[in-house]
Amino acid sequence: MRAYAEGLVLAAISFVAIWGAWQVPAASPGDTWAGIVPFAASVALLGLSTLLIAGASRQPAAAAPTASDNGATFQIVVLFIIALIYQQSFRWFGYLLPTAIVAPVVLYMFGVRNWVGLAISVVACPLFFHLIFFVLLGVFPPYGEVFDLLSWIQG
Repeated sequence: MRAYAEGLVLAAISFVAIWGAWQVPAASPGDTWAGIVPFAASVALLGLSTLLIAGASRQPAAAAPTASDNGATFQIVVLFIIALIYQQSFRWFGYLLPTAIVAPVVLYMFGVRNWVGLAISVVACPLFFHLIFFVLLGVFPPYGEVFDLLSWIQG
């Protein structure tokens, strides 16, 4: 029963994520839509929830969940909340500042405990992602309504 519930919750989360991805403004002619990555991740999440539900229907009733299962579920929910806040913060603060804040937090969640590496990720992650998406792929960077570090850096 728990696997069904997790699959249904994951499906609901993926529908919210798909809706959030559709909120990304359309690309100008000749550019790549900036919502393509969140949309693809949301659809993949929906596919994973479908697999989870299908797998739950095939497995027999199991013993009580372990503490590590509960910890993993909690981390997934926290990661999803961070992703929602990160996506919404693009509208308010552009791309660079939210990425510089979220990158070390997520790396810490995934086990990176080296403080030097986390400090480097504050600069390296926004830089590498900027080069990949905005320079190589030609996606138009989102500018923030409240404050935008990229426009401040460019002058």
